[in-house]
Amino acid sequence: MLERNEMKRVVKANIDWFLNSGIMDPPDGAWGVAERIVITKNNESMEKIYKIFSSYVEYDDYMILEHRRPDCNFETALMFVLASMIFNENKYRTVAENILRYLYCRSGMRRPDDGGMDYPLDSWKWSHDRWDVPVWLDDNAWNCVIPLIISKLEPEFERAFNLKASSLNLASNMQSEFNRQFVSGNDRGETSKWKGDLQSPHWGSLVVMAMAFAYSETRDEKYKESILQYEKYLLLNQGRFSASEDAYVIIGSSVAASALNNDEILNTAEIYADIVLSKMDTDTGNIPSEWSKEAPTGKHLVDLIYTQNWGLLGLHTLSALTSNPKYSLAFPKAMNLVVNIQDKSPEPYLKGCWRGMYDLNRRAWGGGDRHEGGANSIYSGWTNAPITIIIASFILDKSYFIP
Repeated sequence: MLERNEMKRVVKANIDWFLNSGIMDPPDGAWGVAERIVITKNNESMEKIYKIFSSYVEYDDYMILEHRRPDCNFETALMFVLASMIFNENKYRTVAENILRYLYCRSGMRRPDDGGMDYPLDSWKWSHDRWDVPVWLDDNAWNCVIPLIISKLEPEFERAFNLKASSLNLASNMQSEFNRQFVSGNDRGETSKWKGDLQSPHWGSLVVMAMAFAYSETRDEKYKESILQYEKYLLLNQGRFSASEDAYVIIGSSVAASALNNDEILNTAEIYADIVLSKMDTDTGNIPSEWSKEAPTGKHLVDLIYTQNWGLLGLHTLSALTSNPKYSLAFPKAMNLVVNIQDKSPEPYLKGCWRGMYDLNRRAWGGGDRHEGGANSIYSGWTNAPITIIIASFILDKSYFIP
Protein backbone atom coordinates (compact mmCIF):
# COMPACT_ATOMS: atom_id res chain seq x y z
CA MET A 1 0.00 0.00 0.00
CA LEU A 2 1.39 3.40 -0.99
CA GLU A 3 1.52 5.82 1.96
CA ARG A 4 1.31 9.50 1.06
CA ASN A 5 3.73 10.82 3.69
CA GLU A 6 6.33 8.31 2.54
CA MET A 7 5.70 9.34 -1.05
CA LYS A 8 6.30 12.97 -0.07
CA ARG A 9 9.66 11.97 1.38
CA VAL A 10 10.53 10.22 -1.89
CA VAL A 11 9.55 13.29 -3.95
CA LYS A 12 11.57 15.58 -1.67
CA ALA A 13 14.64 13.34 -1.96
CA ASN A 14 14.48 13.42 -5.75
CA ILE A 15 13.89 17.17 -5.84
CA ASP A 16 16.98 17.56 -3.65
CA TRP A 17 18.94 15.43 -6.13
CA PHE A 18 18.03 17.84 -8.92
CA LEU A 19 19.10 20.80 -6.79
CA ASN A 20 22.31 19.32 -5.35
CA SER A 21 23.72 16.90 -7.92
CA GLY A 22 25.00 19.45 -10.42
CA ILE A 23 22.59 18.33 -13.14
CA MET A 24 21.17 21.87 -13.02
CA ASP A 25 23.90 24.49 -13.27
CA PRO A 26 22.94 26.91 -11.83
CA PRO A 27 20.58 24.99 -9.52
CA ASP A 28 17.78 27.56 -9.89
CA GLY A 29 16.99 26.29 -13.41
CA ALA A 30 18.01 29.54 -15.11
CA TRP A 31 20.08 27.61 -17.64
CA GLY A 32 17.89 24.53 -17.75
CA VAL A 33 18.73 20.96 -16.82
CA ALA A 34 21.35 18.70 -18.38
CA GLU A 35 20.32 15.45 -20.02
CA ARG A 36 22.00 13.12 -17.53
CA ILE A 37 24.78 12.14 -15.21
CA VAL A 38 26.95 9.26 -16.37
CA ILE A 39 28.90 7.14 -13.91
CA THR A 40 32.20 6.53 -15.66
CA LYS A 41 33.70 3.75 -13.53
CA ASN A 42 33.23 0.28 -15.08
CA ASN A 43 31.02 1.78 -17.79
CA GLU A 44 31.35 -0.32 -20.92
CA SER A 45 29.89 2.43 -23.12
CA MET A 46 32.35 5.23 -22.38
CA GLU A 47 34.14 5.03 -25.72
CA LYS A 48 30.88 5.53 -27.60
CA ILE A 49 29.69 8.22 -25.18
CA TYR A 50 32.85 10.24 -25.76
CA LYS A 51 32.43 9.80 -29.50
CA ILE A 52 28.80 10.86 -29.70
CA PHE A 53 28.39 13.50 -26.98
CA SER A 54 30.60 16.58 -27.11
CA SER A 55 29.21 18.68 -24.26
CA TYR A 56 30.25 17.35 -20.86
CA VAL A 57 31.99 18.17 -17.61
CA GLU A 58 34.07 15.44 -15.98
CA TYR A 59 34.52 14.70 -12.30
CA ASP A 60 36.37 11.90 -10.48
CA ASP A 61 33.79 9.12 -10.80
CA TYR A 62 31.19 10.62 -13.08
CA MET A 63 30.48 13.13 -15.80
CA ILE A 64 27.53 15.37 -16.57
CA LEU A 65 26.38 15.29 -20.17
CA GLU A 66 25.60 18.98 -20.42
CA HIS A 67 23.51 19.12 -23.58
CA ARG A 68 20.06 20.55 -22.90
CA ARG A 69 17.13 18.63 -24.35
CA PRO A 70 13.72 20.32 -24.46
CA ASP A 71 11.84 17.16 -23.41
CA CYS A 72 14.03 16.67 -20.34
CA ASN A 73 13.54 20.34 -19.45
CA PHE A 74 9.77 20.29 -19.90
CA GLU A 75 9.45 17.16 -17.77
CA THR A 76 11.60 18.73 -15.06
CA ALA A 77 9.57 21.95 -15.17
CA LEU A 78 6.32 20.05 -14.65
CA MET A 79 7.91 18.13 -11.78
CA PHE A 80 8.80 21.38 -10.02
CA VAL A 81 5.31 22.80 -10.59
CA LEU A 82 3.78 19.74 -8.90
CA ALA A 83 6.35 19.85 -6.11
CA SER A 84 5.40 23.47 -5.43
CA MET A 85 1.79 22.35 -5.09
CA ILE A 86 2.63 19.48 -2.72
CA PHE A 87 4.98 21.39 -0.41
CA ASN A 88 3.50 24.88 -0.88
CA GLU A 89 7.00 26.07 -1.73
CA ASN A 90 7.22 29.05 -4.07
CA LYS A 91 10.93 28.36 -4.63
CA TYR A 92 10.03 25.22 -6.57
CA ARG A 93 7.59 27.19 -8.71
CA THR A 94 10.38 29.68 -9.41
CA VAL A 95 12.65 26.88 -10.64
CA ALA A 96 9.90 25.74 -13.03
CA GLU A 97 9.46 29.31 -14.28
CA ASN A 98 13.21 29.67 -14.80
CA ILE A 99 13.34 26.45 -16.82
CA LEU A 100 10.49 27.64 -19.03
CA ARG A 101 12.16 31.00 -19.50
CA TYR A 102 15.34 29.18 -20.51
CA LEU A 103 13.41 27.08 -23.04
CA TYR A 104 11.37 29.86 -24.65
CA CYS A 105 13.66 32.88 -24.23
CA ARG A 106 17.25 31.65 -24.04
CA SER A 107 17.79 28.20 -25.51
CA GLY A 108 17.19 28.87 -29.21
CA MET A 109 15.87 25.30 -29.54
CA ARG A 110 12.35 26.14 -30.72
CA ARG A 111 11.81 26.82 -34.42
CA PRO A 112 10.60 30.43 -34.61
CA ASP A 113 8.38 31.82 -37.35
CA ASP A 114 11.18 33.68 -39.11
CA GLY A 115 10.86 32.11 -42.55
CA GLY A 116 13.41 30.37 -44.71
CA MET A 117 13.68 27.28 -42.56
CA ASP A 118 12.72 23.69 -43.27
CA TYR A 119 12.10 22.81 -39.63
CA PRO A 120 8.38 22.65 -38.72
CA LEU A 121 6.99 25.72 -36.98
CA ASP A 122 7.23 25.54 -33.17
CA SER A 123 9.06 22.21 -33.26
CA TRP A 124 11.99 21.66 -30.92
CA LYS A 125 15.36 20.33 -31.95
CA TRP A 126 16.92 17.46 -30.04
CA SER A 127 19.40 19.48 -28.01
CA HIS A 128 20.99 22.91 -27.78
CA ASP A 129 24.49 21.82 -28.81
CA ARG A 130 23.77 20.26 -32.21
CA TRP A 131 24.13 22.18 -35.46
CA ASP A 132 21.77 20.29 -37.74
CA VAL A 133 19.59 17.66 -36.17
CA PRO A 134 16.37 15.80 -36.96
CA VAL A 135 13.18 16.64 -35.10
CA TRP A 136 12.25 13.58 -33.06
CA LEU A 137 8.57 12.71 -32.93
CA ASP A 138 8.71 11.13 -29.46
CA ASP A 139 10.55 14.04 -27.85
CA ASN A 140 8.28 16.60 -29.51
CA ALA A 141 5.20 14.78 -28.24
CA TRP A 142 6.32 15.57 -24.68
CA ASN A 143 7.28 19.09 -25.79
CA CYS A 144 3.71 19.50 -27.03
CA VAL A 145 1.77 17.94 -24.15
CA ILE A 146 3.60 19.15 -21.07
CA PRO A 147 3.26 22.88 -21.87
CA LEU A 148 -0.49 22.29 -22.30
CA ILE A 149 -0.61 20.69 -18.84
CA ILE A 150 1.43 23.51 -17.30
CA SER A 151 -0.69 26.18 -19.01
CA LYS A 152 -3.71 24.97 -17.03
CA LEU A 153 -1.86 24.58 -13.75
CA GLU A 154 -0.09 27.95 -13.98
CA PRO A 155 -2.04 30.58 -15.95
CA GLU A 156 0.73 33.11 -15.32
CA PHE A 157 3.18 30.88 -17.16
CA GLU A 158 0.69 30.61 -20.02
CA ARG A 159 0.54 34.39 -20.30
CA ALA A 160 4.31 34.77 -20.04
CA PHE A 161 5.35 32.12 -22.57
CA ASN A 162 2.29 31.56 -24.79
CA LEU A 163 2.49 27.84 -24.07
CA LYS A 164 -0.82 26.77 -25.60
CA ALA A 165 -0.48 28.43 -29.00
CA SER A 166 3.04 27.09 -29.49
CA SER A 167 1.99 23.57 -28.53
CA LEU A 168 -0.98 23.58 -30.88
CA ASN A 169 1.20 24.70 -33.79
CA LEU A 170 3.52 21.81 -32.99
CA ALA A 171 0.62 19.34 -32.74
CA SER A 172 -0.69 20.39 -36.15
CA ASN A 173 2.71 19.82 -37.73
CA MET A 174 3.02 16.44 -36.05
CA GLN A 175 -0.38 15.46 -37.41
CA SER A 176 0.72 16.46 -40.91
CA GLU A 177 3.80 14.26 -40.58
CA PHE A 178 1.60 11.43 -39.27
CA ASN A 179 -0.55 11.67 -42.40
CA ARG A 180 2.46 11.75 -44.68
CA GLN A 181 4.38 8.93 -43.06
CA PHE A 182 1.76 6.63 -41.53
CA VAL A 183 -1.46 7.20 -43.45
CA SER A 184 -0.10 7.83 -46.94
CA GLY A 185 2.94 5.61 -46.49
CA ASN A 186 5.24 8.17 -48.09
CA ASP A 187 8.97 7.88 -47.55
CA ARG A 188 10.07 10.87 -45.50
CA GLY A 189 13.14 11.20 -47.70
CA GLU A 190 16.41 12.95 -47.00
CA THR A 191 14.87 16.43 -46.79
CA SER A 192 12.50 15.74 -43.88
CA LYS A 193 13.60 16.90 -40.46
CA TRP A 194 11.16 14.58 -38.69
CA LYS A 195 12.56 11.34 -37.34
CA GLY A 196 10.92 8.38 -35.64
CA ASP A 197 9.27 5.18 -36.84
CA LEU A 198 5.53 5.56 -36.32
CA GLN A 199 5.06 1.82 -36.83
CA SER A 200 6.54 1.49 -33.34
CA PRO A 201 4.42 2.78 -30.43
CA HIS A 202 7.62 4.24 -29.00
CA TRP A 203 6.92 7.03 -31.48
CA GLY A 204 3.40 6.39 -32.76
CA SER A 205 1.55 6.22 -29.45
CA LEU A 206 3.28 9.35 -28.20
CA VAL A 207 2.13 11.20 -31.32
CA VAL A 208 -1.36 9.90 -30.52
CA MET A 209 -0.99 11.38 -27.04
CA ALA A 210 -0.08 14.77 -28.51
CA MET A 211 -2.93 14.67 -31.03
CA ALA A 212 -5.38 13.72 -28.29
CA PHE A 213 -4.38 16.74 -26.22
CA ALA A 214 -4.69 18.92 -29.32
CA TYR A 215 -8.15 17.49 -30.06
CA SER A 216 -9.27 18.23 -26.51
CA GLU A 217 -8.28 21.86 -27.06
CA THR A 218 -9.52 22.40 -30.62
CA ARG A 219 -12.05 19.65 -31.47
CA ASP A 220 -10.43 19.57 -34.89
CA GLU A 221 -11.57 16.37 -36.61
CA LYS A 222 -8.19 15.83 -38.29
CA TYR A 223 -6.76 14.71 -34.95
CA LYS A 224 -9.63 12.35 -34.30
CA GLU A 225 -9.27 10.74 -37.73
CA SER A 226 -5.54 10.18 -37.29
CA ILE A 227 -5.98 8.77 -33.79
CA LEU A 228 -8.63 6.28 -34.94
CA GLN A 229 -6.35 5.11 -37.75
CA TYR A 230 -3.53 4.40 -35.35
CA GLU A 231 -5.77 2.69 -32.82
CA LYS A 232 -7.01 0.35 -35.56
CA TYR A 233 -3.38 -0.46 -36.37
CA LEU A 234 -2.69 -1.24 -32.70
CA LEU A 235 -5.59 -3.68 -32.51
CA LEU A 236 -4.28 -5.53 -35.54
CA ASN A 237 -0.74 -5.73 -34.15
CA GLN A 238 -1.20 -6.60 -30.49
CA GLY A 239 1.38 -9.03 -29.16
CA ARG A 240 4.23 -8.04 -31.50
CA PHE A 241 5.82 -5.24 -29.49
CA SER A 242 8.25 -5.03 -26.59
CA ALA A 243 7.08 -4.32 -23.03
CA SER A 244 8.37 -0.77 -23.44
CA GLU A 245 6.26 -0.20 -26.54
CA ASP A 246 3.24 -1.82 -24.86
CA ALA A 247 3.60 0.70 -22.04
CA TYR A 248 3.58 3.57 -24.53
CA VAL A 249 0.35 2.19 -26.00
CA ILE A 250 -1.31 2.29 -22.58
CA ILE A 251 -0.34 5.96 -22.26
CA GLY A 252 -1.38 7.05 -25.75
CA SER A 253 -4.60 5.05 -25.89
CA SER A 254 -5.69 6.08 -22.38
CA VAL A 255 -5.19 9.76 -23.23
CA ALA A 256 -7.01 9.31 -26.54
CA ALA A 257 -9.89 7.40 -24.93
CA SER A 258 -10.43 10.28 -22.54
CA ALA A 259 -10.09 13.04 -25.14
CA LEU A 260 -12.42 11.35 -27.62
CA ASN A 261 -14.69 9.80 -24.97
CA ASN A 262 -14.29 6.54 -26.86
CA ASP A 263 -14.83 3.16 -25.19
CA GLU A 264 -13.25 1.25 -28.08
CA ILE A 265 -9.97 3.09 -27.62
CA LEU A 266 -10.21 2.49 -23.88
CA ASN A 267 -10.56 -1.20 -24.70
CA THR A 268 -7.30 -1.00 -26.68
CA ALA A 269 -5.57 0.53 -23.66
CA GLU A 270 -6.88 -2.31 -21.51
CA ILE A 271 -5.76 -4.96 -24.01
CA TYR A 272 -2.22 -3.62 -23.94
CA ALA A 273 -2.33 -3.19 -20.17
CA ASP A 274 -3.24 -6.87 -19.91
CA ILE A 275 -0.23 -7.70 -22.08
CA VAL A 276 2.01 -5.70 -19.75
CA LEU A 277 0.49 -7.34 -16.68
CA SER A 278 1.07 -10.78 -18.22
CA LYS A 279 4.76 -9.90 -18.48
CA MET A 280 5.06 -8.14 -15.11
CA ASP A 281 6.63 -10.17 -12.30
CA THR A 282 3.88 -10.81 -9.76
CA ASP A 283 6.30 -10.81 -6.81
CA THR A 284 8.41 -7.74 -7.55
CA GLY A 285 6.19 -5.65 -9.83
CA ASN A 286 8.92 -5.46 -12.46
CA ILE A 287 8.01 -5.03 -16.11
CA PRO A 288 10.89 -6.80 -17.90
CA SER A 289 13.43 -4.91 -19.96
CA GLU A 290 12.83 -5.79 -23.63
CA TRP A 291 13.77 -2.58 -25.50
CA SER A 292 17.00 -3.96 -26.95
CA LYS A 293 17.57 -0.98 -29.27
CA GLU A 294 18.80 1.20 -26.43
CA ALA A 295 19.11 -0.86 -23.24
CA PRO A 296 20.26 -4.28 -21.94
CA THR A 297 17.43 -6.79 -21.72
CA GLY A 298 16.33 -9.43 -19.24
CA LYS A 299 13.41 -10.38 -17.02
CA HIS A 300 15.49 -9.59 -13.92
CA LEU A 301 16.36 -6.07 -15.11
CA VAL A 302 14.35 -3.01 -14.07
CA ASP A 303 14.67 -0.57 -16.98
CA LEU A 304 13.95 2.91 -15.64
CA ILE A 305 14.60 4.80 -18.89
CA TYR A 306 12.37 3.01 -21.38
CA THR A 307 10.06 0.60 -19.54
CA GLN A 308 9.18 0.66 -15.81
CA ASN A 309 8.77 4.44 -15.77
CA TRP A 310 6.37 4.52 -18.72
CA GLY A 311 4.54 1.45 -17.46
CA LEU A 312 3.87 3.39 -14.26
CA LEU A 313 2.53 6.40 -16.16
CA GLY A 314 0.35 4.17 -18.31
CA LEU A 315 -1.12 2.25 -15.38
CA HIS A 316 -1.71 5.44 -13.39
CA THR A 317 -3.50 7.10 -16.31
CA LEU A 318 -5.58 4.04 -17.15
CA SER A 319 -6.56 3.54 -13.50
CA ALA A 320 -8.12 7.00 -13.53
CA LEU A 321 -10.39 5.98 -16.42
CA THR A 322 -11.58 2.55 -15.35
CA SER A 323 -12.78 0.97 -12.13
CA ASN A 324 -11.15 -2.36 -13.00
CA PRO A 325 -9.16 -3.27 -9.86
CA LYS A 326 -6.47 -5.23 -11.69
CA TYR A 327 -4.97 -1.98 -12.99
CA SER A 328 -5.36 -0.01 -9.76
CA LEU A 329 -3.73 -2.90 -7.87
CA ALA A 330 -0.91 -3.36 -10.38
CA PHE A 331 0.11 0.29 -10.15
CA PRO A 332 1.15 0.29 -6.45
CA LYS A 333 3.01 -2.98 -6.89
CA ALA A 334 5.05 -1.55 -9.75
CA MET A 335 5.49 1.75 -7.90
CA ASN A 336 6.63 0.12 -4.66
CA LEU A 337 9.50 -1.47 -6.55
CA VAL A 338 10.61 1.92 -7.85
CA VAL A 339 10.25 3.61 -4.47
CA ASN A 340 12.24 0.90 -2.71
CA ILE A 341 15.23 1.16 -5.04
CA GLN A 342 15.57 4.95 -4.91
CA ASP A 343 19.29 5.61 -4.49
CA LYS A 344 20.38 6.10 -0.89
CA SER A 345 24.07 6.70 -1.61
CA PRO A 346 25.59 9.61 0.36
CA GLU A 347 27.19 11.28 -2.67
CA PRO A 348 25.19 14.34 -3.84
CA TYR A 349 25.31 13.23 -7.48
CA LEU A 350 23.54 9.98 -6.52
CA LYS A 351 21.49 10.58 -3.36
CA GLY A 352 17.77 10.51 -4.10
CA CYS A 353 18.04 9.61 -7.79
CA TRP A 354 16.99 6.65 -9.85
CA ARG A 355 19.71 5.27 -12.05
CA GLY A 356 18.90 3.78 -15.44
CA MET A 357 18.78 0.10 -14.56
CA TYR A 358 18.50 -2.15 -11.52
CA ASP A 359 19.46 -5.84 -11.33
CA LEU A 360 16.94 -7.76 -9.23
CA ASN A 361 19.17 -10.83 -9.05
CA ARG A 362 21.99 -8.81 -7.47
CA ARG A 363 19.67 -6.43 -5.61
CA ALA A 364 21.82 -3.58 -6.84
CA TRP A 365 22.12 -1.10 -9.69
CA GLY A 366 23.49 -2.96 -12.69
CA GLY A 367 22.69 -4.98 -15.75
CA GLY A 368 25.03 -3.38 -18.27
CA ASP A 369 25.29 -0.17 -20.23
CA ARG A 370 24.53 1.32 -23.60
CA HIS A 371 25.47 4.80 -24.74
CA GLU A 372 21.85 5.91 -24.16
CA GLY A 373 20.71 3.39 -21.57
CA GLY A 374 21.68 1.05 -18.78
CA ALA A 375 22.60 1.34 -15.12
CA ASN A 376 25.21 4.08 -15.30
CA SER A 377 23.03 6.64 -17.08
CA ILE A 378 21.03 8.82 -14.69
CA TYR A 379 18.58 10.84 -16.77
CA SER A 380 16.94 14.06 -15.64
CA GLY A 381 13.97 13.66 -17.97
CA TRP A 382 12.79 10.20 -19.07
CA THR A 383 13.70 8.72 -15.68
CA ASN A 384 13.84 10.99 -12.64
CA ALA A 385 11.40 13.76 -13.53
CA PRO A 386 8.72 11.43 -14.97
CA ILE A 387 8.89 9.09 -11.97
CA THR A 388 8.53 12.00 -9.57
CA ILE A 389 5.69 13.43 -11.68
CA ILE A 390 3.85 10.12 -11.29
CA ILE A 391 4.44 9.99 -7.52
CA ALA A 392 3.39 13.62 -7.20
CA SER A 393 0.23 12.88 -9.18
CA PHE A 394 -0.55 10.04 -6.77
CA ILE A 395 -0.06 12.35 -3.79
CA LEU A 396 -2.28 15.02 -5.35
CA ASP A 397 -4.83 12.38 -6.38
CA LYS A 398 -4.90 13.64 -9.95
CA SER A 399 -3.93 12.24 -13.35
CA TYR A 400 -2.50 15.22 -15.22
CA PHE A 401 -2.17 13.30 -18.48
CA ILE A 402 -5.93 13.06 -18.88
CA PRO A 403 -6.87 16.11 -21.02
